[in-house]
Amino acid sequence: MNPKVLFKSQTKSPMLSIILLDWSCRESFHALKYLNKQSVLRDQYEILLVEYYNRVAPHIKEGLKECSSNNEPPLVDQWIVMGMPENIYYHKHLMYNVGILASRGKIICICDSDAIFPPNFVETVLQVFSTNRDIVLHFDEICNDSRRFYPFNYPSIEEIIGEGCVNYVNGKSKGLLTQEDIIHQRNYGACMCALRKDIIEIGGADEHIDYLGHICGPYDLTFRLINAGKREIWHEDVYIYHVWHPGNTGKGNYLGPHDGMNMSTPALKSRETGRIMPLDENPAIKVARQGLLANAIRQEKIKNWMIK
Repeated sequence: MNPKVLFKSQTKSPMLSIILLDWSCRESFHALKYLNKQSVLRDQYEILLVEYYNRVAPHIKEGLKECSSNNEPPLVDQWIVMGMPENIYYHKHLMYNVGILASRGKIICICDSDAIFPPNFVETVLQVFSTNRDIVLHFDEICNDSRRFYPFNYPSIEEIIGEGCVNYVNGKSKGLLTQEDIIHQRNYGACMCALRKDIIEIGGADEHIDYLGHICGPYDLTFRLINAGKREIWHEDVYIYHVWHPGNTGKGNYLGPHDGMNMSTPALKSRETGRIMPLDENPAIKVARQGLLANAIRQEKIKNWMIK
């Protein structure tokens, strides 16, 4: 089966590609509203939405039509439906790789797909990479567990950091206020950014079966990029935000091996061993990494071409 591109904008060379995921689970696509209201011109970044199964979300279809009618930039720049069978469990890392391969930006951002983004989010990413190259950039996520925002009702950031907020203290996330056990204190799965070429060079996201389902995340890429010599940066002033919805903790989902605190065991192991390449590399990523010429000569063919 091949993923279907339901929509692709005319954007030629954005600086940033933001990859969002759905596996027919999203009740709300509010992240798109925030990502379309940024402080930089819309042609500097693209938004990719990758659907794992077959759902053609009416909200996206109607939103694209409305944007076209109003002569506005599209709600998403690329809308990809993978068409996986309904009896196959979701694998976020495969979705990451589909987004990475389809992306047109120099910088890749993989983030919580139902997050709330401040207006300066994209501008901040571009500013950081304009002066830092060999890095992996992370943004921590401020979370509110109150159920008063469900169904999603577009709360302000002031409301999110108010009653029900669990990890915001004096203008900082709790994770950034500590240097102890930062692996569990900071949200490594919330938002990571790296150069596309760097991600390709380490073989993209690892598609090993241990990453199937809920226990996975872009920190697999982070740890292996660090092993490859990149520097980990956490932004000190800009955050993304998240409010409660059913299933936001992964309850009832398939869980691969983890350390008891929902951090993937193979990802953590790579920190110890220094492993750079994935345990299971996507074949299309491998072609992108090695270059098209690497697979042009088929050895099994030329053995029959011997000069006699």
